[in-house]
Formats: sequence, C-alpha cells, structure tokens
Amino acid sequence: MNKKQARTPYCEKKGMVDIRQFITLLCVLLLLSGCMPNEFKFENLTNEDAAKAEELLKKDERVKGAAALFHDDHLLVGIRVKTFSRFNKRKIASEIEKKLKEEYPDLAVFVSADSKILNETNKLILKKDEKGLKKKIHNLITLAEEET
Repeated sequence: MNKKQARTPYCEKKGMVDIRQFITLLCVLLLLSGCMPNEFKFENLTNEDAAKAEELLKKDERVKGAAALFHDDHLLVGIRVKTFSRFNKRKIASEIEKKLKEEYPDLAVFVSADSKILNETNKLILKKDEKGLKKKIHNLITLAEEET
C-alpha cells in the first residue's frame, strides 16, 4: 500500500460526501425551513371594500400573517398570531371577528387562528377557481367549528 492511499479518507475513495459538508447543508436547510414568511393575502370577489379588513389585520400587532377571502356573502379569514400570543389564539380571533362584523354587517364573517384554515384559505386564493368556492368555504367553516 502506498502512503498516498493510506492518507486518503474512506469517503473520498468511494465518492461519498464529507460528513462536515453534509451536516452544514442539513443545518442550513433546517434554518431555512423554519422561516415562515409573514404574509397578508386578500382576495375580493365581491363589491365590498377590502381595504378596511386589510388595515384592521395589518394594524393588529398580535397578527403576523393573514389570508382573507371575500366571496358572495361570506368573509373567510385565517390568521397567524405571533409566538407569544399563541395561548390566546381563540380570544384574538374572536376579537378580530367582532371588529370585522362591525365593518361588514352584510357579510357572514368567520375568523380562525387555526393554521389549517389559514393554509386552506391561501390555497383557495391562489387557485382562483370560483367554481364550487361557496361549498369549499362552508366545508372549511364546519371543519373549524368541529371540536377535537
């Protein structure tokens, strides 16, 4: 055996990635996956003014992200609260719902701090498919009202 062969690490012989590079890559991926953007998305399919709802949600310091969907006579809002406000999610959602009901008395307002509702509302906004949208909104509301 040559001295050169004895000094070559096993991973280089077999074409494997160095363990330090792998761990560094893994740490970077974990850090990036933990960063959730603070987004506020609004979709208005009615003749209502969505600026009031947008201002109300962005002004609230406890809310770091929201998705609001105006459709026919419904307003569906999913919110993401800040880390230390998580223990009061239901209270925050009910306060925002009360304020939105005052702003939009003609609409059936539903606000939820559940992440599932927020994700599904985002999907409905991105999909931009009005076919069957009312039924999907009703399904989300009944899903959120179920107690687990």
